[in-house]
Amino acid sequence: MGSPRVTVLMTTYNGAALIGESIASVIAQSYSDFELLVVDDASTDETRAVVEGFADPRIRLLLLPENRGIVAARNIGFAEARGCYVAALDHDDLSDPGRLAIQVAHLDAHPEIVLVASGVRFLSEGQLRPSMRPPGGDALATRWQLLTGNHLSWSSVMFRADAVRRLGVFMRSEFELADDFDFYHRLLRIGDIVRLDRVLTTYRYHETNASRLRRAAMGQAAARVLSEAYVPWLGAEAAELLAQMPTEDAAKLSRVGDLLEALLKCFCDSHASAAADRARIARLAGESWWRCVRGTMRSGRPGALLAYRRAASLSGAFSPPLGEELKSFLVGMARMVIPRV
Repeated sequence: MGSPRVTVLMTTYNGAALIGESIASVIAQSYSDFELLVVDDASTDETRAVVEGFADPRIRLLLLPENRGIVAARNIGFAEARGCYVAALDHDDLSDPGRLAIQVAHLDAHPEIVLVASGVRFLSEGQLRPSMRPPGGDALATRWQLLTGNHLSWSSVMFRADAVRRLGVFMRSEFELADDFDFYHRLLRIGDIVRLDRVLTTYRYHETNASRLRRAAMGQAAARVLSEAYVPWLGAEAAELLAQMPTEDAAKLSRVGDLLEALLKCFCDSHASAAADRARIARLAGESWWRCVRGTMRSGRPGALLAYRRAASLSGAFSPPLGEELKSFLVGMARMVIPRV
């Protein structure tokens, strides 16, 4: 048999409780020319038995003899991938039935795109909720958004294997916990990245999510990624501040606004020469600034609204929904008077 066009790469460690549903979501794809490569990072539970319980010949199980960690497992899996496209899916997340077909069609039609992500929904305690990530995932908007945070979900991405091989290294261990974020930034040197607004992935929240257990460490790792992107423009200090928006420290807020304005100018000078593009990116920057200020206000610092207005190029490009400023101010006043326990 020839090589499949798509490799679905799934790494797992002690994923027996959830991996069966994740595998089932891949088997249910309307697009059938794929292999599912499961890299078991020396699980000590019944993960192997669950995977081997599926009789689909498109599933390949790679058992690591010792626990190597997620970065090493992903690198080992990528080295074994046979598809020209690689779709990522963590062992606890779910793909909609049309996901592979839609992403393959997009990459086929757009050779300049090296990675396509999708919209996501979140599942927690049986309840589905939409993503709060900003819309506008075309190439220019995504390039900007990746300078203010990781707005892509790993389990939603599909990328060109040959583009990654040009990088020389897939995942870098020194950026663990933000290895995917680092990967996106390096891949931008080769081609464009887009995020489809259509929701094709379900991210499942649970007690062992790294985003819950190691949030602070993830923020620090993201700041290291952004340092490499910011240094030519703003210096290393900017990365630490902007990677951790919003801030509850009112003293830092004005500095964040200054840096975000400077970042916007540098980005537009480098990537957005058309007036319409500059206005669109300014609006996205203004929306990010408002979310940062709103978080500070609602933490019990309502005076942060003044800082929002002082960053004129940001506040002038985006207006919050009607009543949102007043609501955030009142919430901040209430929490200033009655601090949260």
